Amino acid sequence: MAQSKINITPDNMAEWLASTGFLFPRNEMEISRFDKLYPDEQEDVSDFQVDFKSIFNKTLKTDHVIPLKKEAEEKDIIPLKMVARKGSSVPQYILDKMKKNQDGRAKDDTGTPEKGTE
Repeated sequence: MAQSKINITPDNMAEWLASTGFLFPRNEMEISRFDKLYPDEQEDVSDFQVDFKSIFNKTLKTDHVIPLKKEAEEKDIIPLKMVARKGSSVPQYILDKMKKNQDGRAKDDTGTPEKGTE
């Protein structure tokens, strides 16, 4: 089996990124390479059926049910807060700075100055 050697250089990097799908293909060659790497897949769904009656009547048998809650419980949130702070509490001066930043902005302010108003 003959092995082809393809050299990817800084000059042709964008071409190969487009050919492999990391960028949008820009020409026929890049589209051709992309199609060769990712051929169209056809999935047979002819025998797939959805039983709406059992779904709406809640009689559908499932393997696993994930219950959804409207609000999170405080005991579930506390460990996440600690991870975000690397296990320590936030110092008061940081809290004051955060509060000052939030109070100082108008409700519709995006936080970036407009051109000409700097």
